[in-house]
Amino acid sequence: MQKNDPTRLRPDQGSDPFDVVICGAGLAGLLLARQLRRELPEARVTVVERTKRPLPEGCHKVGESSVELGSQYIMRLGLHPYMEQRQLLKWGIRFFPGGGHLPLHLRTEIGPCAEPPLKSYQMDRGRMETDLRGMIEEDGATLIEGAKVTAIELGKGGARHTVRYEQDGAEHELHPRWVVDATGRQAILRRQQKLTRGSHHTASAGWFRIDGKFDINEMVPKSETEWHTRPCAEQRWLATNHFMGAGYWVWVIPLSSGKTSIGLVIHEDTHDYHHIAGLEKTLAFIRQHEPQLADALAKYGIEDFLCLRNYSYNVGRCWSEDGWALVGEAGAFADPLFSPGTDFIGFANCFTVETMRTALAGGDVKQKAMMMNAQYRSILNGSLQLFRTAAPIYGHSSAMAYKVFFNNFCYWSFTCQYFMQELCRLDAEGQERVAMYGRRFLDLMAHVEKLLATWARMAPEDPAPVFKQAPAFPSVLIDAHVAVGKSMTFEETLDYLKMRLGQAHEIVAELVLRIVQELGPEGGRELLDAVEFGKWGVPVSAMRLEIEAKKGLERRHGLPDLARDVERGLGPIRRHPRAAEARELFAGAMS
Repeated sequence: MQKNDPTRLRPDQGSDPFDVVICGAGLAGLLLARQLRRELPEARVTVVERTKRPLPEGCHKVGESSVELGSQYIMRLGLHPYMEQRQLLKWGIRFFPGGGHLPLHLRTEIGPCAEPPLKSYQMDRGRMETDLRGMIEEDGATLIEGAKVTAIELGKGGARHTVRYEQDGAEHELHPRWVVDATGRQAILRRQQKLTRGSHHTASAGWFRIDGKFDINEMVPKSETEWHTRPCAEQRWLATNHFMGAGYWVWVIPLSSGKTSIGLVIHEDTHDYHHIAGLEKTLAFIRQHEPQLADALAKYGIEDFLCLRNYSYNVGRCWSEDGWALVGEAGAFADPLFSPGTDFIGFANCFTVETMRTALAGGDVKQKAMMMNAQYRSILNGSLQLFRTAAPIYGHSSAMAYKVFFNNFCYWSFTCQYFMQELCRLDAEGQERVAMYGRRFLDLMAHVEKLLATWARMAPEDPAPVFKQAPAFPSVLIDAHVAVGKSMTFEETLDYLKMRLGQAHEIVAELVLRIVQELGPEGGRELLDAVEFGKWGVPVSAMRLEIEAKKGLERRHGLPDLARDVERGLGPIRRHPRAAEARELFAGAMS
Protein backbone atom coordinates (compact mmCIF):
# COMPACT_ATOMS: atom_id res chain seq x y z
CA MET A 1 0.00 0.00 0.00
CA GLN A 2 1.30 3.47 -0.89
CA LYS A 3 1.76 6.04 1.86
CA ASN A 4 -0.79 8.39 0.28
CA ASP A 5 -3.50 5.73 0.21
CA PRO A 6 -6.59 7.50 1.61
CA THR A 7 -7.79 4.40 3.45
CA ARG A 8 -4.84 4.54 5.84
CA LEU A 9 -5.68 5.20 9.45
CA ARG A 10 -2.72 7.39 10.33
CA PRO A 11 -3.94 10.98 10.78
CA ASP A 12 -2.55 13.62 8.44
CA GLN A 13 -0.62 16.53 9.93
CA GLY A 14 -2.83 19.21 8.42
CA SER A 15 -6.55 19.85 8.53
CA ASP A 16 -7.46 16.49 7.05
CA PRO A 17 -7.21 13.91 9.88
CA PHE A 18 -8.38 10.35 9.51
CA ASP A 19 -11.75 9.69 11.03
CA VAL A 20 -14.50 7.08 11.19
CA VAL A 21 -18.22 7.81 11.01
CA ILE A 22 -20.50 5.11 12.41
CA CYS A 23 -24.08 5.44 11.23
CA GLY A 24 -26.30 4.08 13.98
CA ALA A 25 -26.02 3.85 17.77
CA GLY A 26 -27.56 0.48 18.41
CA LEU A 27 -25.58 -2.18 20.23
CA ALA A 28 -23.30 -2.91 17.26
CA GLY A 29 -22.42 0.72 16.55
CA LEU A 30 -21.89 1.66 20.20
CA LEU A 31 -19.67 -1.32 20.95
CA LEU A 32 -17.64 -0.63 17.81
CA ALA A 33 -17.16 3.00 18.84
CA ARG A 34 -15.89 1.90 22.26
CA GLN A 35 -13.61 -0.69 20.70
CA LEU A 36 -12.12 1.81 18.24
CA ARG A 37 -11.41 4.35 20.98
CA ARG A 38 -9.72 1.68 23.08
CA GLU A 39 -7.78 -0.16 20.38
CA LEU A 40 -7.15 2.51 17.71
CA PRO A 41 -6.98 5.80 19.60
CA GLU A 42 -5.46 7.45 16.50
CA ALA A 43 -8.88 7.45 14.90
CA ARG A 44 -11.48 10.12 15.50
CA VAL A 45 -14.86 8.44 15.92
CA THR A 46 -18.23 10.05 15.28
CA VAL A 47 -21.53 8.23 15.79
CA VAL A 48 -24.67 9.58 14.13
CA GLU A 49 -27.95 8.34 15.62
CA ARG A 50 -31.60 9.16 14.94
CA THR A 51 -32.96 8.73 18.49
CA LYS A 52 -32.17 10.85 21.52
CA ARG A 53 -31.55 9.82 25.10
CA PRO A 54 -32.93 8.58 27.31
CA LEU A 55 -34.14 5.40 25.68
CA PRO A 56 -36.94 3.63 27.55
CA GLU A 57 -35.83 0.74 29.75
CA GLY A 58 -37.01 -2.52 28.33
CA CYS A 59 -36.55 -0.97 24.89
CA HIS A 60 -38.41 -3.12 22.40
CA LYS A 61 -35.47 -4.55 20.46
CA VAL A 62 -34.60 -8.07 19.47
CA GLY A 63 -31.28 -9.31 20.82
CA GLU A 64 -31.73 -9.28 24.58
CA SER A 65 -29.81 -12.48 25.25
CA SER A 66 -26.10 -13.25 24.87
CA VAL A 67 -24.02 -16.39 24.96
CA GLU A 68 -20.34 -17.06 25.65
CA LEU A 69 -18.66 -15.53 22.62
CA GLY A 70 -20.66 -12.32 22.61
CA SER A 71 -20.27 -11.97 26.36
CA GLN A 72 -16.51 -12.46 26.13
CA TYR A 73 -16.42 -9.72 23.49
CA ILE A 74 -18.29 -7.38 25.84
CA MET A 75 -15.86 -8.29 28.64
CA ARG A 76 -12.93 -7.51 26.33
CA LEU A 77 -14.22 -3.94 26.14
CA GLY A 78 -13.96 -3.50 29.90
CA LEU A 79 -17.68 -3.86 30.58
CA HIS A 80 -17.63 -6.69 33.12
CA PRO A 81 -18.37 -4.45 36.16
CA TYR A 82 -21.15 -2.74 34.24
CA MET A 83 -22.79 -6.01 33.21
CA GLU A 84 -22.69 -7.29 36.78
CA GLN A 85 -24.27 -4.11 38.15
CA ARG A 86 -26.81 -3.14 35.48
CA GLN A 87 -27.80 -6.34 33.65
CA LEU A 88 -28.89 -9.85 34.63
CA LEU A 89 -26.58 -12.83 34.82
CA LYS A 90 -27.90 -15.47 32.45
CA TRP A 91 -28.18 -19.07 33.64
CA GLY A 92 -27.68 -20.66 30.27
CA ILE A 93 -30.18 -21.76 27.63
CA ARG A 94 -33.03 -24.07 28.60
CA PHE A 95 -35.30 -26.02 26.25
CA PHE A 96 -38.67 -27.75 26.62
CA PRO A 97 -39.17 -29.46 23.24
CA GLY A 98 -42.40 -31.09 22.10
CA GLY A 99 -45.64 -31.67 23.99
CA GLY A 100 -46.98 -28.17 24.39
CA HIS A 101 -50.26 -29.51 25.75
CA LEU A 102 -48.57 -31.37 28.60
CA PRO A 103 -47.96 -29.84 32.03
CA LEU A 104 -44.44 -28.44 32.08
CA HIS A 105 -43.09 -30.97 34.58
CA LEU A 106 -44.10 -33.81 32.24
CA ARG A 107 -41.99 -32.45 29.39
CA THR A 108 -38.34 -33.09 28.70
CA GLU A 109 -36.11 -30.36 30.15
CA ILE A 110 -32.72 -29.68 28.56
CA GLY A 111 -30.49 -27.19 30.34
CA PRO A 112 -27.56 -26.48 32.64
CA CYS A 113 -27.24 -28.10 36.03
CA ALA A 114 -24.84 -25.51 37.50
CA GLU A 115 -23.83 -21.89 37.05
CA PRO A 116 -21.91 -21.70 33.76
CA PRO A 117 -18.15 -21.24 34.31
CA LEU A 118 -18.13 -18.59 31.56
CA LYS A 119 -20.70 -15.91 32.19
CA SER A 120 -23.28 -14.57 29.79
CA TYR A 121 -26.04 -12.02 30.31
CA GLN A 122 -29.63 -11.05 29.65
CA MET A 123 -29.48 -7.51 28.28
CA ASP A 124 -32.05 -4.80 28.73
CA ARG A 125 -31.22 -3.08 25.47
CA GLY A 126 -32.80 0.27 26.35
CA ARG A 127 -30.82 0.52 29.58
CA MET A 128 -27.61 -0.79 27.99
CA GLU A 129 -27.65 1.43 24.92
CA THR A 130 -28.42 4.53 26.97
CA ASP A 131 -25.51 3.73 29.27
CA LEU A 132 -23.15 2.95 26.38
CA ARG A 133 -23.85 6.32 24.79
CA GLY A 134 -22.45 8.02 27.85
CA MET A 135 -19.48 5.65 27.92
CA ILE A 136 -18.39 6.30 24.34
CA GLU A 137 -18.52 10.04 24.96
CA GLU A 138 -16.26 9.52 27.97
CA ASP A 139 -14.01 7.45 25.70
CA GLY A 140 -13.61 10.46 23.39
CA ALA A 141 -16.08 9.63 20.62
CA THR A 142 -18.45 12.27 19.27
CA LEU A 143 -22.14 11.34 19.45
CA ILE A 144 -24.61 13.26 17.30
CA GLU A 145 -28.12 12.41 18.51
CA GLY A 146 -31.48 13.22 16.98
CA ALA A 147 -29.82 13.05 13.57
CA LYS A 148 -31.23 10.99 10.72
CA VAL A 149 -28.72 9.76 8.16
CA THR A 150 -30.27 10.62 4.78
CA ALA A 151 -27.50 9.47 2.42
CA ILE A 152 -24.11 7.84 2.28
CA GLU A 153 -22.04 8.61 -0.82
CA LEU A 154 -18.97 6.46 -1.12
CA GLY A 155 -15.88 8.26 -2.37
CA LYS A 156 -14.52 7.34 -5.77
CA GLY A 157 -10.85 6.81 -6.54
CA GLY A 158 -9.72 7.24 -2.95
CA ALA A 159 -11.77 10.35 -2.20
CA ARG A 160 -13.42 10.77 1.19
CA HIS A 161 -16.97 9.56 1.71
CA THR A 162 -19.90 11.87 2.31
CA VAL A 163 -22.41 11.17 5.08
CA ARG A 164 -25.46 13.43 4.99
CA TYR A 165 -27.77 13.77 7.96
CA GLU A 166 -30.67 15.90 9.06
CA GLN A 167 -30.87 17.36 12.57
CA ASP A 168 -33.44 19.86 13.85
CA GLY A 169 -34.54 20.62 10.29
CA ALA A 170 -31.02 21.44 9.07
CA GLU A 171 -28.88 19.42 6.65
CA HIS A 172 -25.29 18.53 7.58
CA GLU A 173 -22.41 16.66 6.02
CA LEU A 174 -19.47 14.64 7.30
CA HIS A 175 -16.53 13.54 5.15
CA PRO A 176 -14.83 10.56 6.81
CA ARG A 177 -12.08 8.35 5.48
CA TRP A 178 -14.01 5.30 6.72
CA VAL A 179 -17.76 4.88 7.10
CA VAL A 180 -19.46 2.04 8.99
CA ASP A 181 -23.10 1.21 8.45
CA ALA A 182 -24.65 0.17 11.77
CA THR A 183 -28.19 1.26 10.89
CA GLY A 184 -29.73 -2.16 11.56
CA ARG A 185 -32.35 -3.39 9.12
CA GLN A 186 -32.43 0.02 7.47
CA ALA A 187 -29.10 -1.17 6.04
CA ILE A 188 -28.35 1.91 3.96
CA LEU A 189 -25.13 0.63 2.40
CA ARG A 190 -26.18 -3.01 2.01
CA ARG A 191 -29.23 -1.92 0.05
CA GLN A 192 -27.39 0.80 -1.84
CA GLN A 193 -24.62 -1.58 -2.90
CA LYS A 194 -27.12 -4.37 -3.64
CA LEU A 195 -25.37 -6.75 -1.26
CA THR A 196 -28.42 -8.47 0.27
CA ARG A 197 -28.37 -12.22 -0.30
CA GLY A 198 -30.89 -14.90 0.58
CA SER A 199 -30.23 -17.25 3.48
CA HIS A 200 -32.44 -20.18 2.37
CA HIS A 201 -33.94 -20.03 5.86
CA THR A 202 -37.54 -18.83 5.97
CA ALA A 203 -38.74 -18.04 9.46
CA SER A 204 -40.70 -15.21 11.06
CA ALA A 205 -41.19 -13.86 14.56
CA GLY A 206 -43.64 -11.85 16.63
CA TRP A 207 -42.71 -10.66 20.10
CA PHE A 208 -43.88 -8.51 22.98
CA ARG A 209 -43.00 -7.60 26.55
CA ILE A 210 -45.03 -8.30 29.65
CA ASP A 211 -44.88 -6.09 32.71
CA GLY A 212 -43.25 -8.12 35.46
CA LYS A 213 -40.95 -11.01 36.29
CA PHE A 214 -42.14 -14.31 34.84
CA ASP A 215 -40.92 -17.35 36.75
CA ILE A 216 -41.66 -20.57 34.89
CA ASN A 217 -41.44 -22.48 38.19
CA GLU A 218 -44.86 -21.06 38.97
CA MET A 219 -46.25 -23.17 36.13
CA VAL A 220 -45.54 -26.33 38.14
CA PRO A 221 -47.34 -27.23 41.41
CA LYS A 222 -45.09 -27.19 44.47
CA SER A 223 -46.12 -30.79 45.10
CA GLU A 224 -43.94 -31.81 42.14
CA THR A 225 -40.85 -31.91 44.33
CA GLU A 226 -38.61 -33.64 41.80
CA TRP A 227 -39.08 -30.74 39.39
CA HIS A 228 -38.53 -28.08 42.03
CA THR A 229 -35.38 -29.70 43.44
CA ARG A 230 -33.54 -30.23 40.16
CA PRO A 231 -30.15 -28.48 39.89
CA CYS A 232 -30.54 -24.77 39.10
CA ALA A 233 -34.30 -24.92 39.73
CA GLU A 234 -34.26 -21.58 41.57
CA GLN A 235 -32.43 -19.97 38.66
CA ARG A 236 -34.66 -21.29 35.84
CA TRP A 237 -36.25 -17.87 35.39
CA LEU A 238 -32.82 -16.36 34.65
CA ALA A 239 -32.22 -18.68 31.69
CA THR A 240 -33.38 -18.04 28.15
CA ASN A 241 -36.26 -20.52 28.25
CA HIS A 242 -37.62 -22.09 25.06
CA PHE A 243 -41.04 -23.77 24.71
CA MET A 244 -40.78 -25.79 21.50
CA GLY A 245 -42.81 -27.83 19.06
CA ALA A 246 -42.51 -28.91 15.44
CA GLY A 247 -41.67 -25.81 13.42
CA TYR A 248 -41.99 -23.26 16.23
CA TRP A 249 -40.55 -22.08 19.52
CA VAL A 250 -41.39 -19.43 22.10
CA TRP A 251 -38.70 -17.56 23.99
CA VAL A 252 -38.99 -16.23 27.55
CA ILE A 253 -36.24 -13.76 28.51
CA PRO A 254 -36.08 -11.75 31.78
CA LEU A 255 -34.89 -8.14 31.65
CA SER A 256 -33.19 -6.10 34.36
CA SER A 257 -35.95 -3.47 34.10
CA GLY A 258 -38.32 -6.03 35.64
CA LYS A 259 -40.08 -6.79 32.39
CA THR A 260 -40.02 -10.08 30.46
CA SER A 261 -39.64 -10.54 26.71
CA ILE A 262 -41.88 -13.15 25.04
CA GLY A 263 -41.33 -14.09 21.40
CA LEU A 264 -42.83 -16.58 18.96
CA VAL A 265 -40.70 -17.94 16.09
CA ILE A 266 -42.29 -20.00 13.32
CA HIS A 267 -40.69 -21.83 10.42
CA GLU A 268 -42.72 -21.16 7.31
CA ASP A 269 -42.13 -24.67 5.94
CA THR A 270 -44.38 -25.81 8.80
CA HIS A 271 -46.62 -22.87 9.79
CA ASP A 272 -48.12 -19.98 7.85
CA TYR A 273 -46.54 -16.59 8.51
CA HIS A 274 -49.97 -15.08 9.22
CA HIS A 275 -49.71 -16.59 12.70
CA ILE A 276 -47.32 -13.77 13.72
CA ALA A 277 -49.16 -11.00 11.83
CA GLY A 278 -50.42 -9.12 14.88
CA LEU A 279 -50.57 -9.55 18.63
CA GLU A 280 -53.91 -11.37 18.68
CA LYS A 281 -52.78 -13.94 16.11
CA THR A 282 -49.51 -14.49 17.94
CA LEU A 283 -51.33 -15.02 21.23
CA ALA A 284 -53.78 -17.36 19.49
CA PHE A 285 -50.91 -19.49 18.18
CA ILE A 286 -49.38 -19.71 21.65
CA ARG A 287 -52.80 -20.59 23.05
CA GLN A 288 -53.20 -23.39 20.49
CA HIS A 289 -49.71 -24.89 20.71
CA GLU A 290 -48.55 -23.93 24.21
CA PRO A 291 -51.76 -23.67 26.27
CA GLN A 292 -49.95 -24.16 29.60
CA LEU A 293 -47.72 -21.19 28.82
CA ALA A 294 -50.66 -19.14 27.56
CA ASP A 295 -52.52 -19.69 30.82
CA ALA A 296 -49.48 -18.58 32.83
CA LEU A 297 -49.06 -15.41 30.73
CA ALA A 298 -52.71 -14.42 30.87
CA LYS A 299 -52.43 -12.48 34.13
CA TYR A 300 -49.73 -10.12 32.83
CA GLY A 301 -50.23 -6.86 31.04
CA ILE A 302 -48.80 -6.76 27.51
CA GLU A 303 -46.94 -3.56 26.69
CA ASP A 304 -46.13 -3.70 22.98
CA PHE A 305 -45.76 -5.90 19.92
CA LEU A 306 -43.49 -6.17 16.89
CA CYS A 307 -43.17 -8.75 14.16
CA LEU A 308 -40.72 -9.56 11.39
CA ARG A 309 -41.50 -11.78 8.46
CA ASN A 310 -38.64 -13.73 6.87
CA TYR A 311 -36.13 -12.17 9.23
CA SER A 312 -33.07 -14.10 8.04
CA TYR A 313 -30.75 -12.82 5.28
CA ASN A 314 -27.18 -13.13 4.12
CA VAL A 315 -24.78 -10.56 2.69
CA GLY A 316 -22.40 -10.44 -0.26
CA ARG A 317 -19.62 -8.69 1.67
CA CYS A 318 -19.24 -6.48 4.71
CA TRP A 319 -15.72 -5.02 4.28
CA SER A 320 -14.13 -3.09 1.43
CA GLU A 321 -10.63 -1.86 0.72
CA ASP A 322 -12.36 1.41 -0.22
CA GLY A 323 -12.93 2.19 3.45
CA TRP A 324 -16.42 1.03 4.40
CA ALA A 325 -17.91 -1.73 6.54
CA LEU A 326 -21.25 -3.20 7.60
CA VAL A 327 -21.83 -4.39 11.18
CA GLY A 328 -24.73 -5.84 13.14
CA GLU A 329 -28.03 -6.30 11.31
CA ALA A 330 -26.91 -3.82 8.66
CA GLY A 331 -24.85 -6.77 7.43
CA ALA A 332 -26.60 -10.10 8.00
CA PHE A 333 -28.89 -11.94 10.42
CA ALA A 334 -29.20 -15.69 10.96
CA ASP A 335 -31.70 -16.64 13.68
CA PRO A 336 -32.40 -15.82 17.35
CA LEU A 337 -32.19 -19.46 18.53
CA PHE A 338 -29.04 -20.02 20.66
CA SER A 339 -28.78 -16.19 21.05
CA PRO A 340 -26.02 -15.59 18.45
CA GLY A 341 -26.75 -11.93 17.72
CA THR A 342 -24.07 -10.48 20.00
CA ASP A 343 -21.63 -13.11 18.72
CA PHE A 344 -22.03 -11.74 15.20
CA ILE A 345 -21.66 -8.19 16.48
CA GLY A 346 -18.38 -9.28 18.09
CA PHE A 347 -17.15 -10.91 14.89
CA ALA A 348 -18.14 -8.03 12.62
CA ASN A 349 -16.75 -5.34 14.91
CA CYS A 350 -13.45 -7.16 15.40
CA PHE A 351 -13.16 -7.81 11.67
CA THR A 352 -13.78 -4.09 11.09
CA VAL A 353 -11.11 -3.04 13.56
CA GLU A 354 -8.70 -5.63 12.14
CA THR A 355 -9.21 -4.28 8.61
CA MET A 356 -8.51 -0.76 9.85
CA ARG A 357 -5.51 -1.99 11.85
CA THR A 358 -4.10 -3.54 8.69
CA ALA A 359 -4.42 -0.20 6.96
CA LEU A 360 -2.68 1.54 9.85
CA ALA A 361 0.26 -0.87 9.52
CA GLY A 362 0.52 -0.24 5.79
CA GLY A 363 -0.69 -3.74 4.96
CA ASP A 364 -2.73 -5.07 2.07
CA VAL A 365 -6.23 -3.88 2.96
CA LYS A 366 -7.75 -5.46 -0.13
CA GLN A 367 -6.48 -8.91 0.84
CA LYS A 368 -7.51 -8.41 4.48
CA ALA A 369 -11.02 -7.35 3.48
CA MET A 370 -11.32 -10.41 1.24
CA MET A 371 -10.25 -12.70 4.10
CA MET A 372 -12.65 -11.05 6.55
CA ASN A 373 -15.53 -11.40 4.11
CA ALA A 374 -14.73 -15.06 3.48
CA GLN A 375 -14.46 -15.88 7.18
CA TYR A 376 -17.61 -13.99 8.13
CA ARG A 377 -19.69 -15.68 5.44
CA SER A 378 -18.30 -19.08 6.46
CA ILE A 379 -19.23 -18.52 10.11
CA LEU A 380 -22.63 -17.14 9.12
CA ASN A 381 -23.39 -20.06 6.81
CA GLY A 382 -22.35 -22.47 9.56
CA SER A 383 -24.87 -20.82 11.85
CA LEU A 384 -27.63 -20.79 9.24
CA GLN A 385 -27.38 -24.51 8.61
CA LEU A 386 -28.32 -25.10 12.25
CA PHE A 387 -31.77 -23.64 11.56
CA ARG A 388 -32.76 -24.19 7.92
CA THR A 389 -34.01 -27.77 8.34
CA ALA A 390 -34.53 -27.86 12.11
CA ALA A 391 -38.33 -27.51 12.19
CA PRO A 392 -39.05 -31.21 12.89
CA ILE A 393 -36.27 -31.38 15.50
CA TYR A 394 -37.98 -28.78 17.72
CA GLY A 395 -40.92 -31.13 18.24
CA HIS A 396 -38.79 -34.20 19.02
CA SER A 397 -37.33 -34.21 22.52
CA SER A 398 -34.54 -36.71 21.90
CA ALA A 399 -33.45 -35.14 18.62
CA MET A 400 -33.38 -31.71 20.26
CA ALA A 401 -31.21 -33.02 23.09
CA TYR A 402 -28.80 -34.48 20.54
CA LYS A 403 -28.79 -31.17 18.65
CA VAL A 404 -27.99 -29.15 21.77
CA PHE A 405 -25.19 -31.56 22.70
CA PHE A 406 -23.45 -31.44 19.34
CA ASN A 407 -24.11 -27.76 18.60
CA ASN A 408 -22.64 -26.79 21.96
CA PHE A 409 -19.57 -28.93 21.35
CA CYS A 410 -18.85 -27.42 17.93
CA TYR A 411 -19.59 -23.88 19.11
CA TRP A 412 -17.25 -24.04 22.08
CA SER A 413 -14.59 -26.08 20.25
CA PHE A 414 -14.23 -24.06 17.05
CA THR A 415 -16.38 -20.93 16.78
CA CYS A 416 -15.51 -19.56 20.22
CA GLN A 417 -11.84 -20.48 19.85
CA TYR A 418 -11.63 -18.68 16.50
CA PHE A 419 -12.81 -15.54 18.24
CA MET A 420 -11.02 -15.88 21.55
CA GLN A 421 -7.61 -16.63 20.00
CA GLU A 422 -8.06 -13.65 17.62
CA LEU A 423 -7.46 -15.82 14.59
CA CYS A 424 -8.84 -13.07 12.34
CA ARG A 425 -5.42 -11.44 12.71
CA LEU A 426 -3.65 -14.27 10.88
CA ASP A 427 -2.24 -13.88 7.39
CA ALA A 428 -3.64 -15.80 4.43
CA GLU A 429 -1.53 -18.89 5.10
CA GLY A 430 -2.56 -18.99 8.75
CA GLN A 431 -6.21 -18.48 7.85
CA GLU A 432 -6.11 -21.45 5.51
CA ARG A 433 -4.53 -23.69 8.15
CA VAL A 434 -7.41 -22.86 10.48
CA ALA A 435 -10.03 -23.09 7.73
CA MET A 436 -9.12 -26.75 7.16
CA TYR A 437 -10.62 -27.54 10.55
CA GLY A 438 -13.49 -25.10 10.20
CA ARG A 439 -14.69 -26.65 6.95
CA ARG A 440 -14.74 -30.11 8.47
CA PHE A 441 -16.65 -28.92 11.54
CA LEU A 442 -19.20 -27.36 9.16
CA ASP A 443 -19.50 -30.64 7.24
CA LEU A 444 -20.15 -32.60 10.41
CA MET A 445 -22.70 -30.07 11.65
CA ALA A 446 -24.57 -30.32 8.34
CA HIS A 447 -24.54 -34.12 8.54
CA VAL A 448 -25.89 -34.11 12.08
CA GLU A 449 -28.67 -31.65 11.23
CA LYS A 450 -29.80 -33.89 8.37
CA LEU A 451 -29.55 -36.96 10.61
CA LEU A 452 -31.68 -35.46 13.37
CA ALA A 453 -34.32 -33.95 11.08
CA THR A 454 -34.67 -37.28 9.26
CA TRP A 455 -34.94 -39.18 12.54
CA ALA A 456 -37.54 -36.76 13.89
CA ARG A 457 -39.72 -37.24 10.81
CA MET A 458 -39.28 -41.03 10.76
CA ALA A 459 -39.94 -41.70 14.43
CA PRO A 460 -42.09 -39.10 16.24
CA GLU A 461 -42.07 -39.45 20.00
CA ASP A 462 -43.82 -38.10 23.05
CA PRO A 463 -41.58 -36.23 25.48
CA ALA A 464 -40.51 -38.01 28.64
CA PRO A 465 -40.48 -36.19 32.01
CA VAL A 466 -36.70 -36.23 32.34
CA PHE A 467 -33.98 -33.65 32.92
CA LYS A 468 -31.14 -33.81 30.41
CA GLN A 469 -28.27 -31.83 31.81
CA ALA A 470 -26.47 -29.83 29.14
CA PRO A 471 -23.66 -30.08 29.83
CA ALA A 472 -23.28 -32.75 32.48
CA PHE A 473 -20.16 -32.82 34.68
CA PRO A 474 -17.61 -34.25 34.15
CA SER A 475 -17.69 -34.39 30.35
CA VAL A 476 -16.05 -33.33 27.12
CA LEU A 477 -18.66 -30.55 26.92
CA ILE A 478 -17.54 -29.06 30.23
CA ASP A 479 -13.92 -29.29 29.09
CA ALA A 480 -14.70 -27.51 25.82
CA HIS A 481 -16.75 -24.86 27.62
CA VAL A 482 -14.03 -24.05 30.16
CA ALA A 483 -11.35 -24.02 27.45
CA VAL A 484 -13.08 -21.07 25.78
CA GLY A 485 -11.38 -18.86 28.36
CA LYS A 486 -7.91 -20.34 27.76
CA SER A 487 -5.22 -18.33 25.94
CA MET A 488 -3.15 -20.32 23.43
CA THR A 489 -0.43 -19.73 20.88
CA PHE A 490 -1.24 -20.29 17.23
CA GLU A 491 0.39 -23.72 17.14
CA GLU A 492 -1.32 -24.68 20.38
CA THR A 493 -4.63 -23.58 18.88
CA LEU A 494 -4.09 -25.74 15.82
CA ASP A 495 -3.29 -28.75 18.02
CA TYR A 496 -6.39 -28.01 20.06
CA LEU A 497 -8.63 -27.79 16.98
CA LYS A 498 -7.21 -31.06 15.66
CA MET A 499 -7.94 -32.77 18.98
CA ARG A 500 -11.50 -31.41 19.15
CA LEU A 501 -12.19 -32.35 15.55
CA GLY A 502 -11.20 -35.93 16.34
CA GLN A 503 -13.65 -35.88 19.23
CA ALA A 504 -16.33 -34.45 16.95
CA HIS A 505 -16.00 -37.48 14.70
CA GLU A 506 -16.37 -39.76 17.72
CA ILE A 507 -19.46 -37.92 18.93
CA VAL A 508 -21.11 -38.14 15.51
CA ALA A 509 -20.42 -41.89 15.40
CA GLU A 510 -21.98 -42.25 18.86
CA LEU A 511 -25.11 -40.33 17.84
CA VAL A 512 -25.61 -42.43 14.73
CA LEU A 513 -25.00 -45.68 16.65
CA ARG A 514 -27.57 -44.69 19.29
CA ILE A 515 -30.26 -43.78 16.75
CA VAL A 516 -29.79 -46.84 14.56
CA GLN A 517 -30.03 -49.18 17.56
CA GLU A 518 -33.24 -47.47 18.60
CA LEU A 519 -34.79 -47.72 15.13
CA GLY A 520 -33.86 -51.35 14.51
CA PRO A 521 -32.51 -52.91 11.30
CA GLU A 522 -35.20 -51.79 8.85
CA GLY A 523 -35.53 -48.26 10.20
CA GLY A 524 -31.79 -48.01 10.67
CA ARG A 525 -31.14 -48.94 7.06
CA GLU A 526 -33.70 -46.41 5.88
CA LEU A 527 -32.05 -43.70 7.97
CA LEU A 528 -28.48 -44.50 6.89
CA ASP A 529 -29.52 -44.52 3.25
CA ALA A 530 -31.53 -41.29 3.56
CA VAL A 531 -28.61 -39.34 5.05
CA GLU A 532 -25.95 -41.09 2.90
CA PHE A 533 -23.96 -41.99 5.98
CA GLY A 534 -21.44 -43.95 3.96
CA LYS A 535 -20.18 -40.69 2.44
CA TRP A 536 -19.57 -38.92 5.75
CA GLY A 537 -16.13 -40.30 6.47
CA VAL A 538 -17.19 -41.11 10.05
CA PRO A 539 -16.45 -44.78 10.83
CA VAL A 540 -18.02 -46.77 13.63
CA SER A 541 -15.14 -49.02 14.66
CA ALA A 542 -15.43 -52.79 15.02
CA MET A 543 -14.08 -52.49 18.56
CA ARG A 544 -16.81 -50.00 19.46
CA LEU A 545 -19.46 -52.39 18.08
CA GLU A 546 -18.00 -55.24 20.13
CA ILE A 547 -18.27 -53.18 23.29
CA GLU A 548 -21.86 -52.26 22.44
CA ALA A 549 -22.76 -55.94 22.22
CA LYS A 550 -21.80 -56.45 25.88
CA LYS A 551 -24.20 -55.88 28.76
CA GLY A 552 -24.27 -54.21 32.16
CA LEU A 553 -21.04 -53.29 33.88
CA GLU A 554 -18.97 -55.14 31.32
CA ARG A 555 -20.26 -52.79 28.63
CA ARG A 556 -20.03 -49.68 30.78
CA HIS A 557 -16.46 -50.36 31.87
CA GLY A 558 -15.46 -50.98 28.27
CA LEU A 559 -16.92 -47.75 26.89
CA PRO A 560 -14.46 -45.12 25.67
CA ASP A 561 -14.48 -41.98 27.80
CA LEU A 562 -16.23 -39.93 25.13
CA ALA A 563 -18.95 -42.55 24.63
CA ARG A 564 -19.53 -42.48 28.38
CA ASP A 565 -19.82 -38.68 28.22
CA VAL A 566 -22.43 -38.89 25.48
CA GLU A 567 -24.44 -41.43 27.46
CA ARG A 568 -24.20 -39.34 30.62
CA GLY A 569 -25.54 -36.31 28.77
CA LEU A 570 -28.20 -38.00 26.63
CA GLY A 571 -29.24 -40.93 28.78
CA PRO A 572 -29.19 -44.70 28.16
CA ILE A 573 -29.78 -45.99 24.65
CA ARG A 574 -33.36 -47.11 24.02
CA ARG A 575 -32.66 -50.30 22.11
CA HIS A 576 -34.95 -51.88 19.57
CA PRO A 577 -35.53 -55.63 20.23
CA ARG A 578 -33.39 -56.28 17.16
CA ALA A 579 -30.67 -53.78 18.02
CA ALA A 580 -27.97 -56.41 17.42
CA GLU A 581 -29.08 -56.72 13.79
CA ALA A 582 -29.13 -52.95 13.48
CA ARG A 583 -25.48 -52.76 14.56
CA GLU A 584 -24.56 -55.08 11.71
CA LEU A 585 -25.56 -52.32 9.29
CA PHE A 586 -22.36 -50.48 10.06
CA ALA A 587 -20.25 -53.19 8.48
CA GLY A 588 -21.31 -51.93 5.05
CA ALA A 589 -22.18 -48.35 5.88
CA MET A 590 -18.80 -46.99 4.77
CA SER A 591 -18.89 -48.54 1.30
